[in-house]
Amino acid sequence: MSGVSPQTRSRDFPGTVAAAQDAEAWLVESRELGLPADAEFAINLCLEEIFLNAVKHGRANRASISIRAGLDGVRVEFVDDGAPFDPTAAPALRIEGPTSDFQIGGYGAGLLGKFSRRMSYRRDDGHNRLVLEFDANAGR
Repeated sequence: MSGVSPQTRSRDFPGTVAAAQDAEAWLVESRELGLPADAEFAINLCLEEIFLNAVKHGRANRASISIRAGLDGVRVEFVDDGAPFDPTAAPALRIEGPTSDFQIGGYGAGLLGKFSRRMSYRRDDGHNRLVLEFDANAGR
């Protein structure tokens, strides 16, 4: 990643499926953060999972995303006002056997754990606060 000092971008979104797509476009527009392609892919995949779950299952009305990129890695904080949900405590399900007959759902926590280096959660003032950390050298 270029530059010596960390760079941060933040944005608030309404709690809608369409806003999840807007968040994806916003991440792509964040190219000045210098995210490696693999890190950008992993972050985008994780944010889509988190955002859609917050809206569909947690009934979130608002969400906020903050991305901080520095030499030590990328830190993404996702905050929503939906129902309490701690993905760090959820079981990380894995697909076993043929995928033609498995049940959809419950695999998001495993996906977040697979693509991020570290994940932390706290419930604060009626908000879910999930922090995902990604390696600085992802894709290099």
